[in-house]
Amino acid sequence: MGALSVAPVSGPLGAEVRGIDLCNPLSDEELEVVIKSSQRYLVLIFRDQCLSDDQLICFGKQFGALHRTEGLTYGGKPLGTAPEIEIISNQAEDSVPADARPSDECTWHTDMSMFETPASFSILYAEDVPSGIGQTKFANLYSAYEMLPDTLRKKIEGCRSIHDAAYTAMGEIRAGFSPVTDKSKSPGADHPIVRTHGTTGRKALFLGRMGYGYILGLPVSKSDELLDELWNHMTETRFVWQHEWRKGDVVMWDNRCCTHSRSAFDPLIRRRLRRVTVVGERPI
Repeated sequence: MGALSVAPVSGPLGAEVRGIDLCNPLSDEELEVVIKSSQRYLVLIFRDQCLSDDQLICFGKQFGALHRTEGLTYGGKPLGTAPEIEIISNQAEDSVPADARPSDECTWHTDMSMFETPASFSILYAEDVPSGIGQTKFANLYSAYEMLPDTLRKKIEGCRSIHDAAYTAMGEIRAGFSPVTDKSKSPGADHPIVRTHGTTGRKALFLGRMGYGYILGLPVSKSDELLDELWNHMTETRFVWQHEWRKGDVVMWDNRCCTHSRSAFDPLIRRRLRRVTVVGERPI
């Protein structure tokens, strides 16, 4: 794999980590490099990997306990798949029905934020992703918070919002949930809109999913207006970098300080990824 090195991308976040084979458990030196690089760059890319489910799970567990994904998959997954693995696929072989295969645009969102204890890291492995489709954008929410206009900062001081659990990032109802007619009664945990990262101590905006959610104590219309204002700010071009997927990529990002979205793609093109998410801490 070559010598261990970290090469920042050209953008407000992101770096490529070279010289690590994720098939094997990380050495102490490698683990320290990955953790420190994540704290600095928020999104890390590991190219040219070839991972089994067990190897992906092993890599994820080096950063903490993993979420179990029963009931949260994109339509289904093959029998016998480990509960820590989420399969993001448009293939019938993955038990994904035709009307649930992800290809539409995936709106800005933070993984697993609907839980009382949401995810710290997401780790997504591209098993079969043709180049030039389904790119993923990431936004730096440290910078978005630090560059908030004073008027907007005052509006959200001390505020909390519900992170809706009923809908996926593509606007589909999750299995077992009903359509939400009153956002103030949305299912899902409520978290501070400005959270402090448990490791770095830095503050970041934290909203869940664009177009959903509710700011506690406000009329729904006023909550929608303020959330729209925040999302428009935090996804400005100056905070955003786009990853162009290649087969064999492993991308690891910190949900506590960045948000992401995915572009649409031709549903006839095979696209299959596997993901694990690391349980984080209760936001403060």
